[in-house]
Amino acid sequence: MTSSSIKDHRQVLELLEGRPKFFETFTTYSPEHKFIEAIVDPENLSFSVKDEDGSIFAMALGRNPKILECDRVAISRGLEIDLGNFVHRADWDFYSIDTHTFAAFEGADEATNNEEVKALLEVHAPNSSVWPGNEEVLLWGAIREDDQLVATGALVKWRTGEVMFASIATHADYRSKGLAQTLVSRMLSTANSRGIAHVGLGVFAGNVSAKRAYEKVGFSLIGEFSSYQRKEK
Repeated sequence: MTSSSIKDHRQVLELLEGRPKFFETFTTYSPEHKFIEAIVDPENLSFSVKDEDGSIFAMALGRNPKILECDRVAISRGLEIDLGNFVHRADWDFYSIDTHTFAAFEGADEATNNEEVKALLEVHAPNSSVWPGNEEVLLWGAIREDDQLVATGALVKWRTGEVMFASIATHADYRSKGLAQTLVSRMLSTANSRGIAHVGLGVFAGNVSAKRAYEKVGFSLIGEFSSYQRKEK
């Protein structure tokens, strides 16, 4: 391992072989064409990427990682950060799962009416990160009761090439019935049938019920993070 700055994306991947959680986090959040630099040592990983708007996003993972120059940063939860320069945004967890075990499951119905999906999200999940019409969406899954859309969620393909769940939502009148768990399982079957071998998702740390549902499906926790925005000078 090395603790010097690395500018070669492929070299970082080689150094992270045998460290699956760091490897998956890096491949999910660091597209090669946006990669700036990384620092890798036996206990830590730091890396930065340039976003579409020109800002720099960094991640600092492990016990004592270096925080690289950035506008926004996600760090392993529990690490200290200079609050004189950064303001806390959110705590979130990153999960992932292989799809092959869902090959025999019933596939998901698709929601093809964007206005129908939008109406559900606006009322029951207004803070959703992905919306109908976003170009990264591969499909919207659907569960209906009496012809009404009561649960939905998107599979999206990130710029890194990784496939993630996003905007999973259940109508308030139909919660606590396991619909999100059923929907996600069916969408994993559909993903498998389309040749997608692995899917990830991010969830707010405080959303205990959602995390419990994903864990029941079989998702594995990859990392727990806190995100921060650099204060304007």
